[in-house]
Amino acid sequence: MKHRSFLVVLFSVIVFLVSPQLYANQEEASQQIITKQVQPSALTYLKKMQQAYKELNYELLYLNTAQNQIEPKQLIHGVLDGQRIAYFCYLNGGIRESLQFDGKISYYQQGNQAYSLVTNRDHSVFANIANFNFESGNKNYEYLILGKSRIAGKRSIAIRMTSKDMYRYSYIIWLDLGSYLPLRLETINKSNLILEQTMVVSLNVTESINPWIKRMSDQKAPDVLHLPQTTVKDVAPWELTWLPPGFKIIKDDQHKLMLHDTDPISYIMINDGIVSVSVYISTKKSTLTQQQNIIQRGGTLLYTKQQENIEVNVIGEIPLLTAEKIAASIKAAK
Repeated sequence: MKHRSFLVVLFSVIVFLVSPQLYANQEEASQQIITKQVQPSALTYLKKMQQAYKELNYELLYLNTAQNQIEPKQLIHGVLDGQRIAYFCYLNGGIRESLQFDGKISYYQQGNQAYSLVTNRDHSVFANIANFNFESGNKNYEYLILGKSRIAGKRSIAIRMTSKDMYRYSYIIWLDLGSYLPLRLETINKSNLILEQTMVVSLNVTESINPWIKRMSDQKAPDVLHLPQTTVKDVAPWELTWLPPGFKIIKDDQHKLMLHDTDPISYIMINDGIVSVSVYISTKKSTLTQQQNIIQRGGTLLYTKQQENIEVNVIGEIPLLTAEKIAASIKAAK
C-alpha cells in the first residue's frame, strides 16, 4: 500500500515538472501553425497590389533606369466618380505630359499642338504588372516572396515573378506594406542581370483626389487625333507557326505606312498579359541575304532579319532567342 502511494506521489511530481514545458511546446507549435496560416502568399500580395493601384489616390515620383540612363518622372492617380484619372509627366527637359481620363489620353508637349487619342488601355507606370492576371499567369510564372526591405522610406516586401521558360524575362516587384502599392520593378534576364528598373523615390497616398488633376478633368480635352486609315486587308498574308508559351495573337492585319506610298506592311501583335511584341513583315529592300541587326535598350529589343524575299522586324521586351524563333517561324499564310 505504501509502495503504491509512493508511486502515485512520484508520478504527480513528474507531471508537475514536465507540464509547463509540455504546454510551452504545444503553445509554440500552435503559434507557428497560426503564423503560417495568416502569412499571406505571394499571390495574395500581388492581388492586393492590383486593387490598391486602381482604387487609391496617390502621387509617385520615380526613376526609370535603363543602360545607365536615368529618367525622373511623376504619376498622380485618383478616382473621380468611380472613374480613374492619371496624370503623367517627365521631370527633365522640355515639358512632356499626358492625362488619361474618360476613355481618352491627352498629350501635351512643349512646342507641339496638344492632341487626344481614344483608348481604354492603361498607359501609366507599372500598368502591365498591375493589370496582369496572376492566377492564369502562374502557368508561365512562379511567384515567390524573397523578403522584406525598405524602399522610399517605406517598409516593403519583395516578390519575384520567375519565368518558367527561356522565352520571357523574370521580374522582381517591391510592394509598400502599408498601401500595397508597387515601389520598385526590375526586369531581369536568365543570368539575373537587371535590364531595366523603375523605382519610386517618393510616395504619397491621400484620402481625397488631388484637386489639381480634378480641375484638369473639368477642362475640355484637346481634339481627338484621327489617324489616316491605313489598313488594306483584314489579315496579313503571313502567319507565325510558333508562339512563346502563354502568348496569343491580338492583332493581325496589313496596312501602309502613313505618309509613305509603299507596299503594304504586314503587322502581327502578340501578348502574354505583360509583354506586347510587334512583328512587321515587308518586302525585302536589300539584295543581300540573311542579314540581321540587333538593337537593345534596357529590356526592349529590336531584331531585324532579312530572309528569302522578306524583311522581318520584331520589337518587344523579350530575349533575343524569342525574337529569333518568332522570325524563323514566319510562313506564307495558307
